[in-house]
Amino acid sequence: MKVRDALSILNGMFPPELAESYDNVGLLCGHPDAPVTGILCALDLTEGVIDEALDKGAQLIVTHHPILFHARKNLREDDPEGRLLAKLVRSRLSLIAAHTNYDNAPDGVNDQLAAALGLVNVQALANGLRVGELPREMNVRELTEHVGKSLCAVVRPYCACDTAVRRVAVCGGAGSEFYPLALAAGAQAYVTGEVHHHDALAAVAENLAVLEAGHYETEQIAIKSLANRLQSAANALQYKVTVMESAERPFARPY
Repeated sequence: MKVRDALSILNGMFPPELAESYDNVGLLCGHPDAPVTGILCALDLTEGVIDEALDKGAQLIVTHHPILFHARKNLREDDPEGRLLAKLVRSRLSLIAAHTNYDNAPDGVNDQLAAALGLVNVQALANGLRVGELPREMNVRELTEHVGKSLCAVVRPYCACDTAVRRVAVCGGAGSEFYPLALAAGAQAYVTGEVHHHDALAAVAENLAVLEAGHYETEQIAIKSLANRLQSAANALQYKVTVMESAERPFARPY
């Protein structure tokens, strides 16, 4: 396998045309013809992930979140992204990002978030959102506990705790501005990773419960599937490559 082969597989699963216009997906560092025998999949690129790739003999890192999201005018190592870029280049590692194209694709991040919460009759909405039904009606207190256990997350609810919920919309990551889509789809609750204060106020004023479950927690659940799907596709094409899920966890967990 070469880097370009891995990119072709990923583009087949998560077409780049599904990415939002502001995004930065695809091959972000490295040479398309570089050989690959090991691939490490992670939510974010960190120095720990780079070290893990080197320790495990991976030549390619595939992340959900891209680097170079905003234009750079220098490559200095006294800022976090500059250090990452320099370390990638020195280590001769390649980097591919599958971001909003993975969010929006069938069986992508948001479908997996819906599945993790046990939603049924799931439908796709704009901006990658999904909406479905809980197996049984819950109040917001019960739903908060359910989401917390399902995602191993500390969940912050915005709404009265006795509000009845059956229909739930979800969006991994930072999705609070999309709450009108959840409302329009008839959801009584909206689960996303990050919630802005004024979006929460506006949503609650419209009787929509909003649950903030963590950017990391609402997306990390999709990395194991990413690694498994990439391994299966590589095996089907008879590439001799090992795809691994990163064990790196950048944040300390209080639970």
